[in-house]
Amino acid sequence: MAAMDYRDTTIATLQRMQPDYLEVQYKPGCLLGTSALGEVAHNRRELMGKGRYAMLSIIPEDSDFQLSALGVDHLADDREQGALWAIAVVTRANMIEMVLKLYFGYYPWLKRLRVTDDEQEARTWMQEQLTELRAALSPGAAGQ
Repeated sequence: MAAMDYRDTTIATLQRMQPDYLEVQYKPGCLLGTSALGEVAHNRRELMGKGRYAMLSIIPEDSDFQLSALGVDHLADDREQGALWAIAVVTRANMIEMVLKLYFGYYPWLKRLRVTDDEQEARTWMQEQLTELRAALSPGAAGQ
Protein backbone atom coordinates (compact mmCIF):
# COMPACT_ATOMS: atom_id res chain seq x y z
CA MET A 1 0.00 0.00 0.00
CA ALA A 2 1.37 3.42 -0.92
CA ALA A 3 2.36 5.77 1.90
CA MET A 4 -0.04 8.37 0.55
CA ASP A 5 -2.95 5.95 0.98
CA TYR A 6 -2.18 4.97 4.58
CA ARG A 7 -1.75 6.73 7.91
CA ASP A 8 -1.13 5.44 11.40
CA THR A 9 -2.16 7.55 14.40
CA THR A 10 -2.07 7.06 18.15
CA ILE A 11 -5.47 5.32 18.17
CA ALA A 12 -6.21 4.28 14.58
CA THR A 13 -4.96 3.18 11.19
CA LEU A 14 -6.49 4.99 8.22
CA GLN A 15 -6.46 3.54 4.72
CA ARG A 16 -7.73 5.20 1.57
CA MET A 17 -9.28 2.23 -0.21
CA GLN A 18 -10.58 4.18 -3.23
CA PRO A 19 -10.45 7.87 -4.18
CA ASP A 20 -13.82 8.38 -2.44
CA TYR A 21 -13.69 5.70 0.27
CA LEU A 22 -11.76 5.60 3.56
CA GLU A 23 -11.54 2.88 6.20
CA VAL A 24 -10.52 3.68 9.76
CA GLN A 25 -9.54 0.76 11.98
CA TYR A 26 -9.28 1.82 15.62
CA LYS A 27 -6.63 0.03 17.66
CA PRO A 28 -7.47 -2.45 20.43
CA GLY A 29 -7.81 -0.79 23.82
CA CYS A 30 -7.78 2.72 22.36
CA LEU A 31 -9.21 5.71 24.21
CA LEU A 32 -11.49 7.86 22.08
CA GLY A 33 -10.57 11.28 23.44
CA THR A 34 -10.68 14.77 21.99
CA SER A 35 -6.96 15.02 21.21
CA ALA A 36 -6.66 11.53 19.68
CA LEU A 37 -9.84 12.00 17.60
CA GLY A 38 -8.46 15.34 16.44
CA GLU A 39 -5.33 13.53 15.24
CA VAL A 40 -7.51 11.07 13.31
CA ALA A 41 -9.51 13.95 11.77
CA HIS A 42 -6.33 15.75 10.70
CA ASN A 43 -4.95 12.61 9.04
CA ARG A 44 -8.32 11.84 7.47
CA ARG A 45 -8.42 15.25 5.79
CA GLU A 46 -4.81 14.92 4.62
CA LEU A 47 -5.54 11.51 3.08
CA MET A 48 -8.85 12.42 1.46
CA GLY A 49 -8.10 15.99 0.41
CA LYS A 50 -10.99 18.24 -0.52
CA GLY A 51 -12.97 15.62 -2.45
CA ARG A 52 -16.18 13.98 -1.25
CA TYR A 53 -15.87 10.59 0.38
CA ALA A 54 -17.51 7.93 2.53
CA MET A 55 -15.95 6.43 5.64
CA LEU A 56 -16.19 3.08 7.41
CA SER A 57 -14.88 3.05 10.98
CA ILE A 58 -14.33 -0.10 13.02
CA ILE A 59 -14.03 0.30 16.78
CA PRO A 60 -12.85 -2.69 18.85
CA GLU A 61 -14.92 -3.99 21.73
CA ASP A 62 -12.30 -3.05 24.33
CA SER A 63 -12.20 0.63 23.32
CA ASP A 64 -13.15 3.36 25.75
CA PHE A 65 -14.08 7.02 25.42
CA GLN A 66 -13.63 10.26 27.30
CA LEU A 67 -16.92 11.93 28.10
CA SER A 68 -15.46 15.31 27.11
CA ALA A 69 -15.07 14.06 23.53
CA LEU A 70 -18.86 14.10 23.14
CA GLY A 71 -18.88 17.88 23.39
CA VAL A 72 -16.70 18.33 20.30
CA ASP A 73 -17.96 18.08 16.72
CA HIS A 74 -15.06 16.04 15.34
CA LEU A 75 -16.54 16.17 11.84
CA ALA A 76 -17.21 19.94 11.72
CA ASP A 77 -14.64 20.75 9.02
CA ASP A 78 -15.87 17.89 6.83
CA ARG A 79 -19.46 19.02 7.25
CA GLU A 80 -18.67 22.65 6.42
CA GLN A 81 -16.84 21.58 3.27
CA GLY A 82 -19.57 19.07 2.31
CA ALA A 83 -16.87 16.40 2.13
CA LEU A 84 -18.43 13.47 3.99
CA TRP A 85 -21.04 11.59 2.00
CA ALA A 86 -21.72 8.72 4.37
CA ILE A 87 -20.42 7.14 7.56
CA ALA A 88 -20.74 3.58 8.80
CA VAL A 89 -19.41 2.70 12.23
CA VAL A 90 -18.99 -0.85 13.48
CA THR A 91 -18.63 -1.48 17.19
CA ARG A 92 -19.47 -4.47 19.35
CA ALA A 93 -19.21 -2.47 22.57
CA ASN A 94 -22.72 -1.59 23.70
CA MET A 95 -21.58 1.52 25.56
CA ILE A 96 -19.66 2.85 22.54
CA GLU A 97 -22.65 2.14 20.29
CA MET A 98 -24.96 4.10 22.63
CA VAL A 99 -22.45 6.95 22.85
CA LEU A 100 -22.12 7.09 19.05
CA LYS A 101 -25.88 7.20 18.58
CA LEU A 102 -26.06 10.02 21.13
CA TYR A 103 -23.17 11.85 19.44
CA PHE A 104 -24.68 11.59 15.96
CA GLY A 105 -28.07 12.61 17.38
CA TYR A 106 -26.49 15.75 18.80
CA TYR A 107 -24.76 16.54 15.48
CA PRO A 108 -27.49 15.32 13.06
CA TRP A 109 -26.14 16.85 9.87
CA LEU A 110 -25.42 13.59 8.06
CA LYS A 111 -28.31 11.77 6.38
CA ARG A 112 -26.35 8.67 5.37
CA LEU A 113 -25.28 7.15 8.65
CA ARG A 114 -25.17 3.61 10.01
CA VAL A 115 -24.03 2.49 13.48
CA THR A 116 -24.07 -1.28 13.88
CA ASP A 117 -22.34 -4.23 15.52
CA ASP A 118 -22.31 -6.19 12.23
CA GLU A 119 -19.29 -5.47 10.00
CA GLN A 120 -20.72 -7.25 6.96
CA GLU A 121 -23.96 -5.27 7.24
CA ALA A 122 -21.95 -2.03 7.43
CA ARG A 123 -19.86 -2.96 4.39
CA THR A 124 -22.93 -3.90 2.35
CA TRP A 125 -24.70 -0.69 3.36
CA MET A 126 -21.59 1.36 2.53
CA GLN A 127 -21.31 -0.19 -0.91
CA GLU A 128 -24.97 0.67 -1.58
CA GLN A 129 -24.35 4.27 -0.52
CA LEU A 130 -21.27 4.60 -2.71
CA THR A 131 -23.10 3.13 -5.70
CA GLU A 132 -25.98 5.61 -5.30
CA LEU A 133 -23.73 8.61 -4.69
CA ARG A 134 -21.40 7.83 -7.58
CA ALA A 135 -24.36 7.32 -9.92
CA ALA A 136 -25.77 10.70 -8.90
CA LEU A 137 -22.47 12.36 -9.85
CA SER A 138 -21.99 10.59 -13.17
CA PRO A 139 -22.71 12.49 -16.39
CA GLY A 140 -26.30 12.06 -17.52
CA ALA A 141 -27.56 11.25 -14.01
CA ALA A 142 -31.11 12.35 -13.30
CA GLY A 143 -31.33 15.89 -12.06
CA GLN A 144 -27.99 16.96 -13.56
